[in-house]
Amino acid sequence: MSDKITQVRIGNKLIGLKGLEEVFGEVRGEEWDSPEQAQEEIYRRVAAYNYIPNPCREEYRRALWREFRRRQGEDLEPEGPTNPEIKVLGLGCAGCQNFYRQVVEILAARNLAAELQYITDPGLLQDYGIRTFPALLVNGRVVVAGRVPPAAELAQLLVAALNP
Repeated sequence: MSDKITQVRIGNKLIGLKGLEEVFGEVRGEEWDSPEQAQEEIYRRVAAYNYIPNPCREEYRRALWREFRRRQGEDLEPEGPTNPEIKVLGLGCAGCQNFYRQVVEILAARNLAAELQYITDPGLLQDYGIRTFPALLVNGRVVVAGRVPPAAELAQLLVAALNP
């Protein structure tokens, strides 16, 4: 089992799950008596590698099934918030933490709704192909990387990226 973490929307949160790619690959070719049986098997296999709170079992089960179907090529309606996705990538150092706080303050001061993540895990950082930190991504597009712009410039960059 690889250590790759895949994010899946569970309710209104993005949750990182280990082993999802492998589980989906394993069950892709199997025959199931019913969709419910497939859902339960996917849940069981993913739960073997991840902590899933018992009260959230059904929510995870539905979300994993939805993600599996999406990856099978089914055209599904979007689920969850339609707010822009902002990711701050950093190494966890004081400079990166300060950069993240600046982004939070700009969003709050301008009352901008967004799904904000601060990613410091080296394994996840590699997935973005960015080599200089901190970095700011809006909806998957790099806005700034390798420097901390002055607050006014950062605000302009962020607002421009959120309102193309």
